[in-house]
Amino acid sequence: MKVALFFDGKNFYSGWRERAGRQPLDFTALSRWLVRRVGGDVLWGAYYYTGIETGNPVAGSGQAALTSFLDNLEMLPGYFVQRFSRRTKSYHCRECQAENYYTQENEVDTTMVADMLRLAAVGAFDILVLMSGDADHAPAVEGVRALGRQAYVATWGGIGLSRRIRRAAFDHIDLCDSLGECGRQWPTGEGEENGSPIILSGTSQVAQSEDSGSPSLPIVIDSEEQAAAILLDEVRRAESKFPLGYVGVNFFVTRWQASQLDPDPDVRRRLIDKLVREDRIELYTTEDGTKAMRARKASTQSPREPERNGTDV
Repeated sequence: MKVALFFDGKNFYSGWRERAGRQPLDFTALSRWLVRRVGGDVLWGAYYYTGIETGNPVAGSGQAALTSFLDNLEMLPGYFVQRFSRRTKSYHCRECQAENYYTQENEVDTTMVADMLRLAAVGAFDILVLMSGDADHAPAVEGVRALGRQAYVATWGGIGLSRRIRRAAFDHIDLCDSLGECGRQWPTGEGEENGSPIILSGTSQVAQSEDSGSPSLPIVIDSEEQAAAILLDEVRRAESKFPLGYVGVNFFVTRWQASQLDPDPDVRRRLIDKLVREDRIELYTTEDGTKAMRARKASTQSPREPERNGTDV
């Protein structure tokens, strides 16, 4: 029995983040677990669909890391990745004068539906497992079943599972049940060194990604240097949100929402200290006595030395 896996990257990542406790995950082990779970014999293919941001002036290293993750995923046995442009747009808030960014992409769902039906029609697989509970995919599940194939839906603890797609599917698979076999413990010292949750994908070490509200995939964090670069991008994004004010260190360390950054304040402080030492971030004190920070611009750096007293807040 040939099994095909279809991943809606947006829904898969969101459910993992909420219900899997960000536990490291081995994608190769997951594909084997799913094949056995549905009584299959062989993996026909694992198809991963996601959007890639284009035109975001602050996406920076986050999108480069996402691309690295997808490149690594394609190297795993049986995995195929479909990338679609997620166009970044902006609107100006008249009240706070901030420039806000959001993304749009419409091709993921339609392409997934077309591919599921096309492969079912030519007999490419006997069993389909769809990693999404989105009702928009229900017609595809119904169509696959009408073509004489079994179709399962899999979600993390039922997150986003619509009634319509559950009724259309042969059964529902809770991906949380896979963690005993597919979840991995942190390598010794790895979590504290990198400062980010890691998804294990074969030999790749991959951490979660976030792009200011629009869902995304895990991104590769190869070193503390890359983690620092991502934090620097987030400082720039925070500056763009408050063009008439400042970025408070305490606010950024404890409250700034960006899941590619470790939520641990101590990790964020360590990365900020690294960037301060490298003159890529400047710490200063505002007129009201608040400790703030800003990203340095190489072409317009001030001759004075930034504060070197760390991020004690």
